[in-house]
Amino acid sequence: MQETIQSWLELGFGLFIHVGLYSILGGVYQGKTITRGYSEQILSHGYLPQREYEALVDQFSFEHFDPDHIVEVTKSAGMKYLVVTTKHHDGFCLFDTKTTSYNSMNTPYNKDVVSELAQACKRAGLKFGIYFSWIDWHFPHALPISPHNSDLIPLLHQKLNIAQLTELLSNYGPICELWMDMGAPSEEQSEEVYSLVKALQPYCAINGRIWNDYQEFLTMGDNQIPSLPLNCPWQTPASIYKETWGYRSWQERGCKEEKIDELTQTLRTVRSMGGTYLLNIGLKGDGSIVAFEEEVLLGIGKNLQDEPLAVGAPKLPTTKLSVGVPSAGSVSYRYTGSDYYTYAPIPTTLAWSVTLETKGIYSLLWEHDAVLEEAVKVQIRVDEQTWHATLQKGQQSGILAQDLFLEQGAHHFEISTPGEPIKRAALPYPALTITIKE
Repeated sequence: MQETIQSWLELGFGLFIHVGLYSILGGVYQGKTITRGYSEQILSHGYLPQREYEALVDQFSFEHFDPDHIVEVTKSAGMKYLVVTTKHHDGFCLFDTKTTSYNSMNTPYNKDVVSELAQACKRAGLKFGIYFSWIDWHFPHALPISPHNSDLIPLLHQKLNIAQLTELLSNYGPICELWMDMGAPSEEQSEEVYSLVKALQPYCAINGRIWNDYQEFLTMGDNQIPSLPLNCPWQTPASIYKETWGYRSWQERGCKEEKIDELTQTLRTVRSMGGTYLLNIGLKGDGSIVAFEEEVLLGIGKNLQDEPLAVGAPKLPTTKLSVGVPSAGSVSYRYTGSDYYTYAPIPTTLAWSVTLETKGIYSLLWEHDAVLEEAVKVQIRVDEQTWHATLQKGQQSGILAQDLFLEQGAHHFEISTPGEPIKRAALPYPALTITIKE
């Protein structure tokens, strides 16, 4: 897993593409602008008749779709990979699937859009990723359209998802990222998808919206940057316009130079904090890139050529520890892996730094302001040394180490719950203090 995440972190900056039947409408239905919600969800937010919406397959001619040009723009923007919406909430598939006739093969375009983009990426040396919605408004055995999209996944619906994901993970070459979205799957359903991905694409990084803590990186909320220190791999998904992800014909696009500066600065911030940045465009209904969006992407690329990105790692804040003085650690977090609407920060890690004037044998002690109401297993890390301990129920203090040899100079201490940072349980006592003694 570590190799997969490290390779994914090095990609750093990618292009997200939202495109589907909704792109034909462009946020307008029967001459009326639909202002409620994102335009890619116009079927739901616009209360459109589903029969008329799904009849848009007859208009999906995609005559100006040029995957090689899209990939060329992606690379010119300084991006290293591309993620496309293979199936959004409306259930329309942009790939050749045996599970439903509701796909791009049965349109005037009559081609596999996912395959075309995957092949263009391969020709250009660009990594390729896929977006897949947990929910499906077209499938008869899925739940009804809801205003929140955090819907349970009935048994037959899960079978459809597994069948379609199997096709996507088997037929399009190496997949660098799987970007699941919305839904409220059970823990067993999340595990089923995770196992499928690792069986078919072992080097594919899986985003946080697989839910139930089967993720390999945290997906921030739309257009969000962490406001708390995170101790795990993470990504900010962002759109050129915060109001929509799918194409909107009436979108106010603003000043091109201001947009370039805004998005480039956000990219720099995310990368300097150790995150990755997935920036979205919405293709038009004919498959072409909106001219303004192409110019913005090229402007970002020019900006990066003039001043390359400064890439950082997640920086844990640390409390300065003095020998013999109890100190509370600096807290770092991850987010829940449950569902979109219960994202909540989970404290998992405490960190300290200390500079020793002499090398020697030291003791490390813990203390809490009240007796512990429950026992907790913790992981202790001192520089490259790692061990585990139990803080016992009913105790208020204890010993973590008595024979800890440390060299003169700077050292880093951590106490956390065990496991990978992206999946650690909450540390129930984040006010824990430690003391280092000679």
